Amino acid sequence: MINILILPGDGIGPEITKQVIKIIKSCIFLGLKCKLIYNYIGGISIEKFNIPISDKLLKICNYVDTIFLGCVGGYKWKNCYLKPEEGLLDIRKKLNFFLNIRPIKCPYKNIDFLILRELIGGIYFSKPKGLSKQIINSIPTWYSYNTEVYNEQEIIRIARIGFNLAKTRKQKLCSIDKSNVLDTSKLWRKVVTYIHKFYNEVKLSHLYIDFATIELIKKYNNFDIIITSNLFGDILSDHCSLLTGSLGTLPSISINNKSLSLFEPAHGSAPDIAGLNIANPIGSLLSIVLMLEFVFNCIKLSNKLYYSIYKVLSYGFCTIDMKNIIKNSKIISTNEFGDLVNHFLLLND
Repeated sequence: MINILILPGDGIGPEITKQVIKIIKSCIFLGLKCKLIYNYIGGISIEKFNIPISDKLLKICNYVDTIFLGCVGGYKWKNCYLKPEEGLLDIRKKLNFFLNIRPIKCPYKNIDFLILRELIGGIYFSKPKGLSKQIINSIPTWYSYNTEVYNEQEIIRIARIGFNLAKTRKQKLCSIDKSNVLDTSKLWRKVVTYIHKFYNEVKLSHLYIDFATIELIKKYNNFDIIITSNLFGDILSDHCSLLTGSLGTLPSISINNKSLSLFEPAHGSAPDIAGLNIANPIGSLLSIVLMLEFVFNCIKLSNKLYYSIYKVLSYGFCTIDMKNIIKNSKIISTNEFGDLVNHFLLLND
């Protein structure tokens, strides 16, 4: 029996998570052995417990096999001294989710590559950081600062995973940095280049982050495995939603060194459309495709869910964010999209 922790979160999180639960329950009907456990993170956790992530939730995470997380944040906590996003950063850091893998895949455009993002280092977590005041030219002036720190062990583990994945695919790896300016990137490139000596069968290339943003859109077929730092990975993976048509279509998986995994869509909480039943659930549903494959080892069921999602799109059904991407599109709600995917999933082959 595999225990799945469900964290709907904020904004459109509960709406897309509802579709995930619908699909998982159908998978249970089809023979999947699992149990669903529910809890809170982000803004909803602040409302219930006055903290974005509770100690109780962190303890629960030690006893589950995998986690699905919707999204966190929203306008209602804009002026709150506690930020919902702190819950997301804490669950990554405290549970050591050091690697995020985001598949950029679109079968009707023949797009298929992976972005591997270092997830618990770099500028999001390094210290010192802060906001302070100082006197500049006799004028009291606010200033802020963030620090980026990487050590070679953090880079080595990302590089090794990247090269090992490359061996199973097209034997190409691209490392993205800003080594012409940043010392952290100079170390990143030096370490990745050294690790490449142990993977001679893999072709290694390096790109600066600014040029990479252009190349990924213009020549995406040149890429297969990409490794990069926390900040650059955050920007690049969202940027690649331009290829698939919507940020709502991108799934992701985060892993730690104890075989715990966290699955979540790439998009944010989209508070402007929360509660309207128009959010795109594809990123969430594709995250369950990944969960079925990598946690449950149910390749057949994973493939069936994957093709059920794209069968719905092939008939022209989509949420409103994809209306200019899908030919002769028929706009449907979040719930209707989930129902159609569920219908195809339950059909006999």
